[in-house]
Amino acid sequence: MKKRLLFLIFLTGCTVGPDYKAPENTISNTWTAPTDATTEPPITEWWKVFNDPLLDKYIELASVNNQDLLTAEANILQARAVRQVTASSLFPQIIADVNATKTYFSKNGPVFAIGPSTAGTEGVTTPATTGSVSSATGLPFQVQVPQTQSLYNALIDVSWEIDLFGKTRRSIQAADATIESTIEQRNDTLVSVMAEVARNYVEIRTNQKRAQLIEERIQLLEQEAVIVEKQLEYGYVSDLDWENIQATLATERANLPETIALVYRGIYTLSVLTGNMPETLLEELLPTQPMPKAPEKIAVGLRSDLLRRRPDIRRSERALAAATANVGVAVASFFPTITLLGDGGFQSLSIKNLFTARSKTWALGGDINLPIFQGGSLIGNLKASRAATEAAAHVYQQTVLQALEETEGALISYTKAVASTDQLHLATESRSQFTAISRERHEKGLVNLLSLLESQLLLNQAEQQQLDGDSTVLFDLILLYKALGGGWERGEAMK
Repeated sequence: MKKRLLFLIFLTGCTVGPDYKAPENTISNTWTAPTDATTEPPITEWWKVFNDPLLDKYIELASVNNQDLLTAEANILQARAVRQVTASSLFPQIIADVNATKTYFSKNGPVFAIGPSTAGTEGVTTPATTGSVSSATGLPFQVQVPQTQSLYNALIDVSWEIDLFGKTRRSIQAADATIESTIEQRNDTLVSVMAEVARNYVEIRTNQKRAQLIEERIQLLEQEAVIVEKQLEYGYVSDLDWENIQATLATERANLPETIALVYRGIYTLSVLTGNMPETLLEELLPTQPMPKAPEKIAVGLRSDLLRRRPDIRRSERALAAATANVGVAVASFFPTITLLGDGGFQSLSIKNLFTARSKTWALGGDINLPIFQGGSLIGNLKASRAATEAAAHVYQQTVLQALEETEGALISYTKAVASTDQLHLATESRSQFTAISRERHEKGLVNLLSLLESQLLLNQAEQQQLDGDSTVLFDLILLYKALGGGWERGEAMK
C-alpha cells in the first residue's frame, strides 16, 4: 500500500516537456564608443540631474496619470487574473446544483410502450401493472409510471483532474512568466513616458529661448533697415541692399509665430503625457524659464548591465520563458488525463420529501481520457509551440542587439554633441567679446552704428547655434538615459 502511495506521489510530481533555462550572458563589460562617462551605476532618478523642479513635478504626474501607463498596469491585473483561472485547475471543482423539472411523457413514447396492450382498444396503451411482461422487449414491467412527473434535485457535483504529467503546472509557469512579461512591458512604457516628458519639457524651453533670440534679431534688423533706408535716400547704397535687408527681416518675422506655435504644441503634448487636458499646463509653462543644464559628468555603468536594466530585454526573456512552458503543455496533451468524479445530495419526486433520509443519492466514478487519433492536431500544436519558442528566442536575441545598438549610438552621439557644443560656446564667447569691443569703439566714435549692429547680429547668430547645440546635448542625454533603461525601479516603488 505504501509503495502504491509513493508511486502516485511520484506521478503527481511529474512534469513533461523542457525545463526553462535563461539565455547565457555573452556581453562584454566594456563600451566600444569612446566616451568620458564613468562605469559607475547610472543614477535611477536620472531626470534630477537637470535640477529643474518643474520637470521633477511633471515626471511625478506622468508616472501616476499617464493613460498608456495606466493601460499597461491594467494589463498586469488581467494577466494575474488569467493566472488565477489557470491555477484553479489544480483543485477540485465543486458545484452546487439545485433544480426541478416537470415532464409530460408521450403515450407513444418508450415508457408507455413497455406494457401489454389492452384487447379491443386500438391505439391506447394503459399503464402496466406489477408482474406484466413487455410485448416490445419481453422484460418484466415492475412499476407504474404516471404520464406527468415532477423531479426535484439538490446535489453537490465534484470533479478533480489529477495533474499527473504537469499540464496544469506548465500552464501556471507560462502564466507566471506572462505576468512578469506584462510587468516589464509596464516598466518599458514608464521609461518611454519619462523620456518623452523630459524631451518635451526641454523642447518647450528651447523654443522659448529661440523665440527670444528671434525677437532680438528682428529688433536689430529693424534698426539696420532704418539706417539702410536713410543710406538709400542719400544714394550711399543701392536698391539691392534695401531688398536684401527687407527679405531677411521678413524671414525672421515669419519664423517667430512658427516658433511660438511650437511652444504651445509642446505644452499641449506635455499636458497629455501627464494625463491632463491639453490646455492644463499653459499658465504654468508659458512664462519663459532657462533651459535645464546638462551635468559635467555622467555614469553609464557596465555594458553587460543592460540585460538587467532594460525592461524590453527583461520582457523578451520572460516571453521566452512563457513560450518554453507552453511546449510542456503541448507535450502533456499526448498523455492521458485522469478525472475523479462524484456527486451527492437529495433527489425526490415530491418536494416535501426532498430533504429526507430516503431521498439521499450519491455517485462516484472516474474518467481516463487517452488521445488515440486526433488527426494530427496534437503534433501540429507541439510543432507550433516549439516554433513559437524558437521565434521568442530570436526576438530576445534581436532585442539584445538592438539595445546594444541604441545605447552605443546614444553614447557616441552624446559624447560628440558635448565636444561640438564646447566649441560653439567658445565661438559665442568670442562673438560676445567682439561685440563688446565694437560697442566700446562705437561709443568713442571709431565704429559706426551699422558695424555695431552687424556684430550684434553675428552674436545673435552664434547664440542661436549655441542654443541648438545645448538642446542637442540635452536630447542626446535623455535618449542615452532611456537607452540605459533607468527610472522604472522608482516606478515600482511608487506603484
